[in-house]
Amino acid sequence: MLFFLVTILSLQAFVAHGQVENVFSYLQHNGNFTTLVKLLKESGLAGTLATSATPLTIFAPTDAAFAKLPQSVLDQLSTDPQALADTLKFHVTNGIIISPMIQDGTEFTSLSGKNLTAHRYANQKYVIQGVNIESGDKIVLNGVIHTIDSVLMPSDVSISEYLGTHETNFADLYAALVLEGFENALEFGTYTLFAPRDDAFAQILANLPTIAADDTYFKKVLMYHVVPGVWFSAGLTDGMSLPTLAGTNLTISVQGSGVYVKTAQVIEADVPLSNGCLHVIDDVLAPPK
Repeated sequence: MLFFLVTILSLQAFVAHGQVENVFSYLQHNGNFTTLVKLLKESGLAGTLATSATPLTIFAPTDAAFAKLPQSVLDQLSTDPQALADTLKFHVTNGIIISPMIQDGTEFTSLSGKNLTAHRYANQKYVIQGVNIESGDKIVLNGVIHTIDSVLMPSDVSISEYLGTHETNFADLYAALVLEGFENALEFGTYTLFAPRDDAFAQILANLPTIAADDTYFKKVLMYHVVPGVWFSAGLTDGMSLPTLAGTNLTISVQGSGVYVKTAQVIEADVPLSNGCLHVIDDVLAPPK
């Protein structure tokens, strides 16, 4: 309640002191959003952010966030007006969203019609679609701006579907899930998967027939990589212990900029999916027998 009061008073102060910065003019004058401003103008969404009579909230990617995108993606957005408009609208919601409203699992409807899912962790870090919110709650005349460090993308596929369509890296893992009849379980529910790539499976290839021959243990190996709930890297802290579907816990360690799950290193983090997220790891995890 206090924050809502502060918000109202801040908006009144803008008007009283002649500060009429709107969402778009703030982005335009800030200097960290030149790519976003350019694309907003190209899409026609700039006018909406400048003149909307109802409050809007934007999760605004910085220039550094856009620089992470492959050039081919930027080229596609520049040549496909509908894709550009949908992508940018996915970053904007009606109404005022301030940080106390961002809780674990909270969903907001974007202007594109697709939902944005937020997560907040015990360390008080919070993410939207798995993307870190670097700074938030910048209140302007007609809304709120949160600065984010990556471009938001909708998550339309489940964990199982993602593995099945990325056979270049996960053919062995997906085949193992199918073999054990476990792939359907990853269509539903909400999970975090620590996913070994095929080159990780290759490292244990000599022992794989022996492991697979013990069907109960092999299934336990697969379930040992799956944690209930959604744990993006923002919520992973040194020494934390996460329960797995195998019934035993995984210990997380953070060493410098590296994140480890037991002895396996996370080599690609934070793939957002429709029913959770995926982290790519460089080794197959072995649960205690």
